[in-house]
Amino acid sequence: MRVRTEAPRDRRGLYLSAAAVLAAVVGLSIGVMTTRLPDSKSAAAAEPRASAAAVTSSAPNRTPITTSAGVGDAPALTITEQQTLVVDTALLNVFNTFLLKPEQDRAGQLKAYLESTLPPPALADALQLAERYQAYMQAHDALLAAQHLSSDMQPATVDIERIAIWREQRDRLRQRLLGDRAVQAWYQNDDAQLDQVLQEWRQRAADAQGVNLQGERYPVPHWRDPEQEARHQEYMVGVLRGVVRRYAMRWGGREAKGTLQE
Repeated sequence: MRVRTEAPRDRRGLYLSAAAVLAAVVGLSIGVMTTRLPDSKSAAAAEPRASAAAVTSSAPNRTPITTSAGVGDAPALTITEQQTLVVDTALLNVFNTFLLKPEQDRAGQLKAYLESTLPPPALADALQLAERYQAYMQAHDALLAAQHLSSDMQPATVDIERIAIWREQRDRLRQRLLGDRAVQAWYQNDDAQLDQVLQEWRQRAADAQGVNLQGERYPVPHWRDPEQEARHQEYMVGVLRGVVRRYAMRWGGREAKGTLQE
């Protein structure tokens, strides 16, 4: 009987120990489940802020500025979260929308538009770049006039080497007056297109003369249909005409009046 009475007592102790362990596990689980997680604002505050350079180069962080209603065809401009100017093709299109108008006061109209659209940090950059762009336009036409290259050239009158020389002079002028950031943003695609046309035109001319050019041969495309071949040639001539076209021809031959600092 003594042995039997002690055995249940041992089992009760075992049961109590197991119950205590189970209660501890449940309590720990409840504590974990009820621990308060940081909200989204706190988590965001804990993250490091992106640098200004990162914001400028990241498209989702750019803040678009919508063109005002009375401006016409001028596209929207873009600034960073720090309200600095983003130099892109939209900015060049805005400059051209105003500066290639036939009106006399196009520079003043551009200045008024920029002042009504941009915050002060971006405005200062835009006005300075617009001044440099106007100086580039005038220097471009003066330098091009000395080359005596006609924008009415025909396939038989294309002087590809003179055009290449002009292109090198123009590129140096762009770098000096506009800077690398604007040149890359505004002209990179056009320059790549011109490179292809120059190389293909040279290769076609060399093939016609039976001459081997130095370096790797440019892959010249050909079509069986003569009309398609002619259209491709006209496309290349069109690119070359655009390279030697003066800005003055785009506003009816009138020179720009006034500056943005007036």
